[in-house]
Amino acid sequence: MSDGRAQTRAFTLLEMLVATAIMVVLAGSLYATLYTAFRARRSATSAVEEVRKVELALQQVRADLRAAVVPKGILAGAFVGEQTLGAVGRPADSLMLHCTAPGSEPTGGTGDIRMIELVCEQADDGTGLALVRRVSTNLLGPTVGEPDQQVLCRGVYAFALRYFDGLDWLDSWDSTTQDNQLPAAVEVTLELESDRQVPTNAPGYRTSRVYLVPCSSIEAGVVTEVSPF
Repeated sequence: MSDGRAQTRAFTLLEMLVATAIMVVLAGSLYATLYTAFRARRSATSAVEEVRKVELALQQVRADLRAAVVPKGILAGAFVGEQTLGAVGRPADSLMLHCTAPGSEPTGGTGDIRMIELVCEQADDGTGLALVRRVSTNLLGPTVGEPDQQVLCRGVYAFALRYFDGLDWLDSWDSTTQDNQLPAAVEVTLELESDRQVPTNAPGYRTSRVYLVPCSSIEAGVVTEVSPF
């Protein structure tokens, strides 16, 4: 005889296990999707940051080269580019030129002509090479102060310069032996260390630009400036 009460049916152990398994699968799929998305975001951000860092540095180098003055007279000193190697045998070239590019003024005086030095040196934090720009002003002052120093780019793997004399590309340039002439163009190659999961100090993003030197008296020939700016 039935007591008239509605009978309720509880979940069985098998049903609970199936539901739990489905939840685990869904959670795992969601985690994999989010992990892939965040990893892709980090990779894209890293790639864009490398390009941005290099292009900003090259923009300053281009501005200095376009403002280079003919190395004649009292203030307009030599244009000297030297091919050098870093401590581990990679290109770490240097360049010294005089130009009218704007820059900060020292407390000791002012001047329209500035001496610019581009060098690669060990970063203060020990993370590798850094491309450094040194600016000296007040070139005829009674005392020579410390140049203003600006780090253009960190994590440099290689920095190489070549100079066009109207016929060939040269690895170095010294205006004192080139009849006080500026090169017609300068090729700048900047390469960063890779921050991806590769052996230490491996090469990463690399780019080359060719910049014309407007004040040069040498015909550039077929060489044209290659720059995104």
